[in-house]
Amino acid sequence: MKKLNTLNLIKGIGIIMIIMVHNRHFLMQDMSGLRPLINFGQMGCQLFFFVSGFSLCFSWEHMTCSTSSKPVVSTYFQFLLRRYLRLAPGFLIIMISNLVLNILLMDILNFPPGFIMNKEPFAILTNILFIHGLFPDYINNVFPGGWYLGTAFLLYAAFPLLYGIMKKLFYRLPIFMNAVPIVLLLFNHCLLRWITVMTKNALYPSNNSFLYFFFTNHLPCFSLGILLYFQEKKNFSAKCPILISVPLFLVSGFLCIGMFLMPDTHYLFTIIPSVAGMSVYWLGVALIHFEKKPGKHFSSFFARFLAECGQSSYGMYLVHTFVCWYGMKALNYFLTINDGAYNDILVYMLLLVPSVFVVFVLGLYMEKLLFWIDKKLRPT
Repeated sequence: MKKLNTLNLIKGIGIIMIIMVHNRHFLMQDMSGLRPLINFGQMGCQLFFFVSGFSLCFSWEHMTCSTSSKPVVSTYFQFLLRRYLRLAPGFLIIMISNLVLNILLMDILNFPPGFIMNKEPFAILTNILFIHGLFPDYINNVFPGGWYLGTAFLLYAAFPLLYGIMKKLFYRLPIFMNAVPIVLLLFNHCLLRWITVMTKNALYPSNNSFLYFFFTNHLPCFSLGILLYFQEKKNFSAKCPILISVPLFLVSGFLCIGMFLMPDTHYLFTIIPSVAGMSVYWLGVALIHFEKKPGKHFSSFFARFLAECGQSSYGMYLVHTFVCWYGMKALNYFLTINDGAYNDILVYMLLLVPSVFVVFVLGLYMEKLLFWIDKKLRPT
């Protein structure tokens, strides 16, 4: 199975959703009516988890074919090392940049930065090792939006097991393969409820909490990407009519938005990421259906731009902190100096497209740098 341009399109949508939600941190005030809806942009992370599940299947199959004579444990650690080497250099560059900016702004200029970094040595160490997803005190306060990498790396660690289970089901009991995301959803819901009870509500899976970020909360979405990969071996998307996939995408998408806007009760945020994952799944089915049809597809400027954003999405994720946290914080400071005021929704809307473009350009250069570093670390 060849790699699909659909994956880049989905990642492109995901990174723009993330910029949308992070851009509003210092521009939109709490009374802004659009703020709750814009916050839904955080579900862009679900798009990345879904695509990761799908695309890692290519990497794992290529690796296991080329290392078939090696023990499985050796292949597993080689797989994790490759994932680490892909993520770590850019992460370290931006983390050091954040540290320098924190020291410069806070200690020298006495100006609070957009992101105040936790400088505890153990906090920094857990982030460098990408195990901060296991520590409530360090999961999201060393690197802007850094919870995503901590969660993603734990999903990578779980990937070979999930892949192996789905592969066996695919060849032996394919109908039961479809139940894996549901089983993972039920497992996660029970696990997070149990943790909440055991900690006497000290840990509760509210939005943007440790348990919301915890990797099991995103396993169902991640597994949907693996599921679609195996389904595509039998051309599932080509057999699934657009009149089915598109309505299911819209229904699950609107359901997810509706749930997101509801009051946070009854462990709602143990379910929302999976519903978002289901929406992305049906979007993927519809897009692959179009892509595999004869003729030119995704050739419009907007589609090509989204695909370019998808290809540079990790670089854009790394550098968007300078625009969304530091840039918008500085802009807010200058706009409100001497008790100045501004129309937050208008300013947000006017700056959204330029922000995406600036992040895109910076992300391209970051990807070039990371590609050069990757060649040095893994010349073969």
